[in-house]
Amino acid sequence: MARATKKSNVRLIPQDEARELDAGQRRAILDGTAIPTAYKIGYILNFYREPSFRAIEMEFGLTRPEIVILIFLTVRDGATASEFCEFSGHLKASVSRAVILLEKKKLIRREPDKADSRRQLLFLTADGRALYERYIPALKAREAAMLDCLSGDERGQFGRLLDKLAAHVPHWGFASEL
Repeated sequence: MARATKKSNVRLIPQDEARELDAGQRRAILDGTAIPTAYKIGYILNFYREPSFRAIEMEFGLTRPEIVILIFLTVRDGATASEFCEFSGHLKASVSRAVILLEKKKLIRREPDKADSRRQLLFLTADGRALYERYIPALKAREAAMLDCLSGDERGQFGRLLDKLAAHVPHWGFASEL
């Protein structure tokens, strides 16, 4: 039985291990996927996050979930681990482990919620805030380098578009359609 073949619009890019992809090849890959917007966002985020978080892991001994929990608590001190999971989309198991590690390292403290003793509120300690202050300048510098190719007007427009996308997350981000 012969299989029907479907003509694809995907343009394959020859791989040459001796050299890196040029700008045109990179663009062809980013535009050639079935999900170009999500793929581009992931591509950019990976080049921001991976080297940054790896450096923080090596220098400060923090795991990725620990890093992002500390960042979150600098703007939402007193949140619960569940609130962090709901906001960030991180898995409860990895967040639970990270909270335990952060508490052991004395970077956060947990207190029972007076309104509901089953809930634990998370607070940055002075050591947690001090550690955050040590690694955040490198993350800010990397973000500035990432945005360096944009004019001031483009940065403003990009920020507004990101705000709009972020505000839309509750409408699609937690759907289990996959």
